[in-house]
Order: sequence, then C-alpha cells, then structure tokens
Amino acid sequence: MADRGYSILLSHLHKPSSTLPLDTLRTLITFNLAHTSTPRPLTATIISSPLFRPFSHAKLTALLTAFRHAVHIRLDVLEEEDKTAGIFKRGVKPRMEEWVKSVVMGFGGGQGMIRLVGAGGILLGLEDLKERLEAQQGGGGARARSEDEVVVAVAEVMDVYGGPKDSTWEKEFQPETENGEVDVLHMALLFAAQFLPHVSPERLTVLPLSMLCSHLTSSIEITFLLGAFLNDLTSSCAMDSNGRLLLTHKQDISQTAFPYERPNSMRQSSPLAITLRMLTSSPLFISVASLTKLLSRSIPLLMESRPADGWSTVAQVLCRLDIIAANVDEAWSQSPLSSIDEDDNIAPESLDVATAIWTVLKTFLFSMVMISQSILSTIVYSAPPSTSSLSDPAVFSLSLATLRILSHLAFVISEFGGITTGSQGGFPELKRVFYTSLDILSASSSNAEHYMRMLASEEKSFPGSSSSTRLVDLGVYFRSKKALRLACIEQLVPVLTIPTIENSVFPLCIPHLHDPSRRELYESAHSVVLAIFSAHAQKRSILVESDYDEPFINTGQSPGFIEKIVPFYARCLLENSGDGKLNTVQLRFAYAALISFANPSLALAQLCLQVLLDKILVVFTGSRSTAHTHRLHLTLISSLPSLPLPLLPSALDAVAEIIQQYPGKAEVKGSRSELIQSVFKIILEQVGDREKEYAMGWWADHRLLFDDATLTIRRSYVNGENTKGKAKGANAATARL
Repeated sequence: MADRGYSILLSHLHKPSSTLPLDTLRTLITFNLAHTSTPRPLTATIISSPLFRPFSHAKLTALLTAFRHAVHIRLDVLEEEDKTAGIFKRGVKPRMEEWVKSVVMGFGGGQGMIRLVGAGGILLGLEDLKERLEAQQGGGGARARSEDEVVVAVAEVMDVYGGPKDSTWEKEFQPETENGEVDVLHMALLFAAQFLPHVSPERLTVLPLSMLCSHLTSSIEITFLLGAFLNDLTSSCAMDSNGRLLLTHKQDISQTAFPYERPNSMRQSSPLAITLRMLTSSPLFISVASLTKLLSRSIPLLMESRPADGWSTVAQVLCRLDIIAANVDEAWSQSPLSSIDEDDNIAPESLDVATAIWTVLKTFLFSMVMISQSILSTIVYSAPPSTSSLSDPAVFSLSLATLRILSHLAFVISEFGGITTGSQGGFPELKRVFYTSLDILSASSSNAEHYMRMLASEEKSFPGSSSSTRLVDLGVYFRSKKALRLACIEQLVPVLTIPTIENSVFPLCIPHLHDPSRRELYESAHSVVLAIFSAHAQKRSILVESDYDEPFINTGQSPGFIEKIVPFYARCLLENSGDGKLNTVQLRFAYAALISFANPSLALAQLCLQVLLDKILVVFTGSRSTAHTHRLHLTLISSLPSLPLPLLPSALDAVAEIIQQYPGKAEVKGSRSELIQSVFKIILEQVGDREKEYAMGWWADHRLLFDDATLTIRRSYVNGENTKGKAKGANAATARL
C-alpha cells in the first residue's frame, strides 16, 4: 500500500517515540495489516520498531490488540471481496491462511518479547474465529504456525531473561521495562498466560515446563509481595473515639511512587492503604487468575511428560506457596483485625481498606486452591518414580504441605462458611482440595498418626486449650484454626489408633461439646466424637464378620476407652438437647448413632435408654419448653431401630405412654401426629427383621390409640407416596400396619 496512512505509520514506526496517541497508533497498525495482502514486510517493521522499547504493559497490550483485531478485520475484508469475486477466485479460507503465514513469517529475527505479543495476538484472533475458519487447537496450517511461534517466543524469553543476571554488561544492554514496571520475564509470563491456554498440549510439552512452573510461581510470589502485603497492618491500626477499628493510621513515610500510583496520594494514605493500592493496581494482580490457570495446566503436563522433574518441581512450588501463606498468617494473627467478626466494629472510613484486604486474601486463596487441586489431582493417579504407593513419603509431604497452606488461610476459609461438607458456604474446589489431601494422608496410618501428633502439638500452643477449663474467647482467628483442625481430625479418625484417640483427639473435643455460642467449633467437636463411634462400629462389624468374639475393639493398649465414653457422651447429648443447642435432626441422628454403637452391650444400651427416659421425665415435669420435650420424644423414637430386642418392649411402651399423655388441645395435635407418623415410619423402614415382628404386634395392640393419625398415614402409603422403590415386603408390612 502506498497511501498516506501507510506512509505515516512507517514514519512513526522508525522513530523511538511518537506524537500519536497509543490508540491511534494501534488503529493504524490494525488497519494497514488487515488491508495488506502480503503483510510480511510491515510485520517485520512493526516487530523491529524502537517505538515499543523499553517495554511497558500499555504498549504491549496495544500491540497485542492490533494484531488480534487485524485478524478479525482481514477475514471481514476477504469475505466482502468474495461476494463480488468470480467463480475462479480462490476461497476465503486459503487466502486467510496465506495472510496469517505471511504475518508470522514477518516475526522472524525479531526480539522475543515483541514476537511473543504479536504471535499471541494472531493466535487469539484465530481462536476468536475458529468456528468461521475451522481452525481448531492443535490443527495444522496457519493456526499451527502461530502456536509454534508463541511456544518458541516463550522459550526464548525464558532463556534470555530467566537466568541469573550476574553480568553488569548484560544488565546494562538488555532491554528493560518502562517506569520500573515488573521485569521483562514476568511481563512476558503475564502475556503468555493469555496465549498458552490456546496452544495444544503436544506443543506445550516442548517447553522447559519445570522452568516455566518455577517462573510462574515467582510471578505469583511477586503478585502477593511474598505475603508481606499485610506487614503494615498492625502499624496502620488504631481505635477511634467510638471504640471502632481504624485501618488508616498514618505515619511519616518517604517512599518512591509505584508506577501505578499517583505521587501526591502517597502522603495522604496509611502504609497499608498504599501497599494495597499498589498491589491491586498491578497488572500481575489483575491477571493472577490467568497466571494461576497456566501454572495449573503446566503441572499435569510436566508430571506426565517428565515425572522425575515433575515431582521435585511440585514440591518446590508448594513449599514456596506455603511460605507466602505463612507470612500472611503471621501478619494477620498479630493485628487487631484478626479479632473483628462484625463490620460494625470497623470505622466507616476504613471499610474500603478492609474490603481491599479481603479482596486480596480471597484472590490468594483461590490461587492456592487452583494450584493445589492441579497437583493433588495429578499425584492421585501417578506415583513417584521410586515407588508405586500413595503412602510414599513424597506423596505424604505434598498432601501435608497443602494442609499447611489451608491451615494458614483458615481465617479466610471461615469467611466462606467453613470447609466441612455440611457447611452452607464454601466452594466445591476448596472442599475437593481439603478432602483429597486427607484421603491421601489417610492411605497410610503411620502418616495419619504423624499428622495427628503435629496437630496436637499445635493445639497445646493455643491459649485456652486445656480440656479441664472452659474455653476463653479467642476471637474469630483462633476459632477458625480450631474448626479446620477438628475437620481434619474427623476425617482421619478411622485410621487412628485408640491410644491416639484417647490421648490426643478426645481431649481436643471436650472444651467445645457444651458451647453452642461458637457454632462451628461446637458442631465440629460433636462430629468428631460421632466419627469415633462410627469408625469403631465399622471395625467391629468387620471383626464380627470374621468370627471375632469380643464385643468391643480391643487393641491390647486401651481396651475400655470407647466403652468408657459412651455414658459420658449420652449425658452430654442430653445436656445439649435444649433450645439453641443441637437441633432436632442433629440430636436424633447423634443419639441413634450412639445407641447403635452401644447395641452389642446390653448394659450400655440400657444405660443410654434409661438416661434418655429420665431426661424426658425431668424436662416434662420441670420445663415449660414444649419444643424441648418434643425434641426428646422424637429422639426416643429415632433410637428404636438401634435398640437390641430385649430393650425394645420397654422403649415402645414408653413411646405409647408419651403419646397417650399428649393433651387433646389443638396447638399440640400436630406434635402428637408427628410422633405417631415417626413411629410408623421407623417400624416400617428402619427396624431390623428380628425386631420388626414384635414392633408390628405392638402397633396392632395400640391401633386404637393411634386411630386419629393412622388414616392419614395409611392413605399416603397406600397411594404410593411413601413406598416408591420399596420392596414387596415393605408393602406387605404396610398392609398389616
């Protein structure tokens, strides 16, 4: 092209600086590339232009956009020409392929960073138009040429800028970034994170993936300032006249303005606000999701293609991330903000800073979860080169490092509602990482025991950890740590020995079993105790199937411990049956599980039943809370399937007496019907075969007592509302009842 616009563009490209605005220059490049049938000379001129040196994020983004838009416009131009072309004219797709190849050929001999951005712009444009051009990832033709060029450019940038720069001469003559922006390597990775996800896995494996993972981890370290972005948190905190926390306490500071920071604003903000503004305005932070995604994609490719390098690399990655998380954890724990659990306790003028803090923290958590998920999902299906077992120390160390990172970020996790399966908040990826780590850990009982000893040791360093005293108010930070620790223990209980449970696990739960004010800790502690009973009940059933004669698990070390805590926990559950403590569903499930465990011992089962009946009597005669009484009645009914046959008659008679004692008032008629319906359902669906015959006979003897509620029950079952999928035997039992 010889028009004026083309000449103006060339004149500006040959100068080290331009009077044209960046947007105008970008538009000129796009237009002239798109309307040139042989763009190779123009591409070479653009790539070698001093106008884009030294590098800056704005310049390179403009260049990327120019090449990307040129692909779109060139296709539109060719399609428009095709409408008026004759029958012997070449098709749109071959001419587009020819144009792309010409552009890519123009990159030859150019500087690696500029080539990366230009080839990446072409690749993104082709990705945008892949349906129209039928140019899918990993295909041949122009798409393959652009993918190859991106891969070669990334490798060249890592080779040139990724090594140690000990030479003063090298530092002086290597192109640097503008205004002190992030260095060339990390700026290149920032752009590569946009391009490499569109490159086929076969081509990516050509890269030195171990080096790429290391550099990407360095980018994440720089993004979050190695976890030091909260170092000024404590010094920036103060209390206002209303006793609310201020996060904008100013100090005398003299700092160099960050390239994305207005110089005059430095003297108007606290050190913390300056750091956060600097961090969140950085292109690395804005693109941290892309960097994390690229690292998460590179790890499985490295593990599959070069396992030996892969295992050492992922260990180093997790170790470096653990250091960042530990630094964040330490800075947070020392600040007054760690004990704040309500926004009302923060001064209104500091809410923006608090929001920025949580934005950075949650972004960091998302990055850690994404990387950890990639690592764990890979090692589950591949073993270290030296072994073929998940119990290998290398596997154990990776799962342990992941759990350490999550422990450091427990105070962030609590903001999502916790990590347990029953929690309402959280996000699936976080729970997947957590439970996968514990599954790997529990593959070896010795590793699980080692981790449990670590948790117990950490717990002893916490204030208020003694099981003999009520827990002092530790604030949300320590509560989040304890909740995560209890969640870990709950999953490891099945592989822990009884001495470990007796000496390390159970003492951790005791301080929280009677304190519903800290709901997450309260429910987690009860879940751990129930996990103890459930795990040993399963072991017992396995031993029974193996013709083992002892009624309880006996390791030879502490044979009576599980049996010993049954009476304690039975009373504990009943003490927590009041309003505002365990809800009805939790109490019914927990007490039924406890009696189910005690079932082989008639004496223990009778004790559990008797203390429940005594509690019902005490509450019925001395309490005005009908809800509490009704909750206990339902708990008794839920316990029926867990009782041994000798105790079933007395329990059923107690149920009949309870139902008979309900007054005929309209306000309690619904509660009485609920009891009758619960008894019916329990007998029909949950009572065992040996006990069902007696239970059905008992129902027949008391039908007159239940007549007012039986009709509704029978209608629902006869009409099939509650018998879908039930066996013929269940339907026959329904008919008898």
